Amino acid sequence: MLNVNDIKIITLVENTSVHPFMMAEWGLSFYIKAGNQKILFDTGSGHPGVLQNNMQVYNIEACSIDTIVLSHGHQDHTGGLRNFLKMAFCQKPGNSYKIIAHPEVFQPKFVKRLSSPIPFYFGCPYNEYELLKYGANFSFSKNPINITEDIITSGEIPMLNDFESVEPTFYIKQGDSFVQDKELIDDMAVILITNMGLIVILGCAHRGMINTLYHAQKITGINEIYMVIGGTHLALANEKRLEFTVNEIKKLGIKKLGVSHCTGQYSSTRLLNETGPNVFFHNNAGNILQFENNLLNIGLMM
Repeated sequence: MLNVNDIKIITLVENTSVHPFMMAEWGLSFYIKAGNQKILFDTGSGHPGVLQNNMQVYNIEACSIDTIVLSHGHQDHTGGLRNFLKMAFCQKPGNSYKIIAHPEVFQPKFVKRLSSPIPFYFGCPYNEYELLKYGANFSFSKNPINITEDIITSGEIPMLNDFESVEPTFYIKQGDSFVQDKELIDDMAVILITNMGLIVILGCAHRGMINTLYHAQKITGINEIYMVIGGTHLALANEKRLEFTVNEIKKLGIKKLGVSHCTGQYSSTRLLNETGPNVFFHNNAGNILQFENNLLNIGLMM
């Protein structure tokens, strides 16, 4: 079991930056230091220099990362992967970097907006084989993977409630036709087992934040959830889904909730009003989450 005082989580990429030297882009990436493990969870959209700059601001060497986890195959979570591997390769040529992902992470994915007559490509900009020359060592699994005894990927997340569903804007291609991606089956999270309960780190929670949290409880056998951070995909949630989400957050007794990326301003405000400032916080690029004497500190390094 991890001691929370040995955990540091830095939000490297997010839509908004709270640090004067950190760049922002639409996407998400976390640096997770838990015990002796250093994990990169997602890589942002991949705009030139963003991830590299933000890692340098906090003196994080790419070659020091032990494991990379991809939450799902959308471009805003995988787009920075090649640049990250190139950076790591330049620092330590010949190194191999374990990348944990769902087997469908490279499936071509598309998004349809109201302004676009047909869906446009929104999957990973690279293929698996293109990344191998930079030291990528893929570990594909539908099931949870133990990075350590106390750090687990969720694997596929069952969709068990009637309130959470994948938004109708996402598509995959079958033959020459676009069909709605109602499953987004590759969506997954990272779970830390700590002395204060579970810390669940979400990518986008396309299959539902609440579905993800109950799944985390099931695969770990631990009911107490201390903190949830990351994207919640509530930006377009209707009132019934928001009410259900708020009720479940209270029922689960979550102590800290730090939302990012795809949560949306209205939903963020609703969560803040319902849970209060002692629970809720915006988790933007530059935030450092770390503990001292089991108390969470949210700050910056200048």
